[in-house]
Amino acid sequence: MAETQSVTNGKQSPLARVQKLEQILSGATDKPHVILLGGHPDPDAIGSAMAHRRICERLGISATIAHVLPLSRGENRALVKLLNVPMVQVERTGDLDEYGYLALVDASTHESTIGLPSDLQLLTVVDHHRPKSLPRAPFVDVRHDVGATATIYAEYSEQGLAPLGGDGGADDTAVATAMFFGIQTDTDDFSFATSQDFRAAAYLKPYCDSDTLSRIGRRSISAEAMEAVGAGLRDLEVIRDFAIAGVGRVSALNRDAIPTAADFILRREDIDTVLVYGIVDDRVDGSLRTSRASVDPAQFMQNAFGCDNTGRPYGGGRADMGGFQIPLGMLGETSEEEALWKLVREMVTRRIARVVPDLEKKLAEDSKVKG
Repeated sequence: MAETQSVTNGKQSPLARVQKLEQILSGATDKPHVILLGGHPDPDAIGSAMAHRRICERLGISATIAHVLPLSRGENRALVKLLNVPMVQVERTGDLDEYGYLALVDASTHESTIGLPSDLQLLTVVDHHRPKSLPRAPFVDVRHDVGATATIYAEYSEQGLAPLGGDGGADDTAVATAMFFGIQTDTDDFSFATSQDFRAAAYLKPYCDSDTLSRIGRRSISAEAMEAVGAGLRDLEVIRDFAIAGVGRVSALNRDAIPTAADFILRREDIDTVLVYGIVDDRVDGSLRTSRASVDPAQFMQNAFGCDNTGRPYGGGRADMGGFQIPLGMLGETSEEEALWKLVREMVTRRIARVVPDLEKKLAEDSKVKG
């Protein structure tokens, strides 16, 4: 296997990146590959995984798309169903024993809720988020100057690595449609798209199924998401132009009720940044949304929540949004839901007060009143 080499932020030409990726993959055909998606798979991760799998297939490599956490948005489930995306859900380390190589797309660290077999080798990392530190792998392409990971894979294809419209392109439509939708959603319907994202979208569009895109794009809101919006509005605390709200417990299947609530609250005219949080299974889950250019969601999350004992950040972000997940540990075993929520509220509020000084002042004032 080749020595570790990081390829980041355009330090090599597009053609050189493609040649390097092809070289690395072609040298790892002896064992099956697994493309392991992190978190609740979103369209950018799904589309990028399909593109990576397509490249592997063209090189004669067996590759499987796998995920640990369930698909949590209606449009994401529709995407997988309508395009017949081949994905398997894994639950334990042993489910990954059959694979020899690991590919990460739309993430630079593997899903933390599952352990990896000791002999599973991290081979490639392609992502558009800003990591705390670059991962070590034979091929790493991390570029936070694009709005979606699918944009990077579109560049690979355009440069001749498993190009769309080539021989044996029976999967062109499904892959292109998923990638296009991934770019569309991760750039907020192209509102935050870069010139590279627009170029990628233009490359993909002729191969897309417009009817499927239209059906997937009709983003319905679940009843639980509506309830979360209501809970967030009732709990809303506004400090100048920042808002924070807790929505209580949310099911894993509808985890995206939390960012849905954050998106809705951000529409209020007197705030430009909002953080919404809740309890999902055995963790605290939160989403940040901002329309202020000076707010860096990744830095906000880092300053507020820090890292776990392995140095892995609890949260991250990109241009206008961020998120965090903090395990509840043994607290998650309690049957005292009200007491647990009180602890969670206090923990999150005090962490956010590190970044929002006016919230810290308000906490101090509230403490004096209670005293």
